Amino acid sequence: MPKITAGSLAFAALILILCVGLSGCGPKPPCEGASVTQVQTAQDECAAATDELDAAREERAQLEAEVSEVRSELATLEGQPEQLARRLNDLKKGSGR
Repeated sequence: MPKITAGSLAFAALILILCVGLSGCGPKPPCEGASVTQVQTAQDECAAATDELDAAREERAQLEAEVSEVRSELATLEGQPEQLARRLNDLKKGSGR
């Protein structure tokens, strides 16, 4: 039976360390975080949705102003049924009916 000497153990340990050191730890694992393009896309979508919401709010404010204007016109006309009947009669005469 051969004797294992301290020199051969040191040589085997050196070879083992060199093999591990040269082979490395393997490929880098994939990153689990979001990529820059995904984050930028999400920010762009958020900005577009905010702009769309602002435009819808402006349109709603305009429509509400129009509705209140028409309601005020209706309120003034509701108090004048005789005048409106006369005006309608005059318009009918002017159209040839």
